Amino acid sequence: MKSRVFLYILLALFFAAALPAGAQDFGLQSLGVFHDTLWLANSDTDSAPSPILSVWGCSLRLGLDEKWSVAPEIAFTSVEYFYRDDIAYPAEIEYADAVKTLNILFSVPFGYRYELAEDIIIHWGTGPAFSFKVPYKTYGNASSGDVAGYFMQKGRFFHWEGSADLEWKFFESLAFHVRARVLLPLYRIWDGDKMPLYDGLMLGVGFGLRLVY
Repeated sequence: MKSRVFLYILLALFFAAALPAGAQDFGLQSLGVFHDTLWLANSDTDSAPSPILSVWGCSLRLGLDEKWSVAPEIAFTSVEYFYRDDIAYPAEIEYADAVKTLNILFSVPFGYRYELAEDIIIHWGTGPAFSFKVPYKTYGNASSGDVAGYFMQKGRFFHWEGSADLEWKFFESLAFHVRARVLLPLYRIWDGDKMPLYDGLMLGVGFGLRLVY
């Protein structure tokens, strides 16, 4: 599983790096890799405790002007679910009838930058985010179609993200960053599951490296 995730990250970076040389005219500022640790809120007491997710991903930042930018990113993690009463819930590791999913997180936050010092920058960002669950392994009598269908129905992949990012440029073309981020499950407003609005929320911190142009 981990080797597959790293392959996806390397492929994404390859295609991002293959942007035409003139891409900097459109504001290419950085390419990066990151790791986040996210808490996934689960309100159901008869399923797994709220999982802690290890998330690996890559990003690029495109400047729109001196202060504003857009920073699309893609990341990957894995969660096991089981299906009960037409709802998919996080599953305990030992649960017999579970579906293991590859979670693909894609977000497009728009950001504002503030320079604390010559080499230290704060980025604030907000924008739409999407969490797609792709089943790749089943246990017992679990149905991967039920789990995948649940999250695709009624837009249960749609979130809104907010983040704060502290970037330190310690070499001419290399920067280290730490961040906090939250992904709000907007689909809980309309999906009709009668779950608390925080169910499905993702909250956490992360760090990474960026090539700065």
